[in-house]
This record gives sequence, structure tokens and C-alpha cells, in this order.
Amino acid sequence: MKKVKNLLLIITLLLSMSLITGCSTIDDSQEDKTIGLGETFTFDDLEITLGNNISFTKIDNEFSDYDGQDVVKLPITVKNIKEETHSLNMFYYSTYGSMGTEISTVSSYFDDSIDFAGDLRSGASYTKNLYFLYDGNGKYAIEFNDVWSPKITIEFDVNK
Repeated sequence: MKKVKNLLLIITLLLSMSLITGCSTIDDSQEDKTIGLGETFTFDDLEITLGNNISFTKIDNEFSDYDGQDVVKLPITVKNIKEETHSLNMFYYSTYGSMGTEISTVSSYFDDSIDFAGDLRSGASYTKNLYFLYDGNGKYAIEFNDVWSPKITIEFDVNK
């Protein structure tokens, strides 16, 4: 009886693993790539372009620990190329500052942020902004990464 239970457990685990990996849509045909500002790329069924016109602003919120800190403002255009309503997931990208360490996005302080832009119908697009803390002049990077798509890194210089 114990052997039958163990056998059933093993069969169940194997079937579960095959279902999980069988449903995966990882695209191994594409490789990770690094590009610059102004180049359009496809990620998560979206066409994305980060603009060249970097500007700066400050956080103006007396109740925030970030009050008065310098912020980099970077325009981003997103177009939905999927047949369904879709948007850029704020958890699918990370921002790295001039020292190569991850820096905070501070989109919640700005009304025209991409993080809260909402969904796009098929074929629709909008231009919003990415906001992240300025940590000095140098090379910054934004990595777009999820488990289904190749990682795309945008590298660019920031000089105030």
C-alpha cells in the first residue's frame, strides 16, 4: 500500500511539473540586448521608446523623506501591440543609478507618471514619464525584465 501511495505521489508531481513547463511561453529565440535612448523595442507585447530629452525636477512633498531631492524625468512612449487591453507593469523594470546600484522610482509623486497611466486598448499609445532619484552624473540603466521575455537594458548618460 505504501509503495502505491509513493508511486501515485511521484506520478502526480511529474504531471504537475509537465503541466507547468508545458504552459510556459518563454521565448528562447531572442537574446538579452542593450540599447540606448530613442530606440524602440518590443517588450511584453508593447512597443516602448524612451525619449532622449532627459530633464530634472524636485520632489515637493513636505511629508516625504524624499522632499527636495533631485529627480530625473525621462519620457516614455508605450504602444499596445497586443489584441487585448494591456499596459506596462511597473514591476517589470528596474532603474540603476550612476554607481550601478538600484535606485528608487518616485513615480507616485507625479501625475504624468507611466506607473499609473492605466491600460491601453489594442493599437493605442501614450507618452508619459519615468521618474527616479538622481544620484549623481554618470551612466544610468533601466532593465526591462520578466520571466517570459529576454531582458532589455537601456543605458544612458545623465549629466546635470
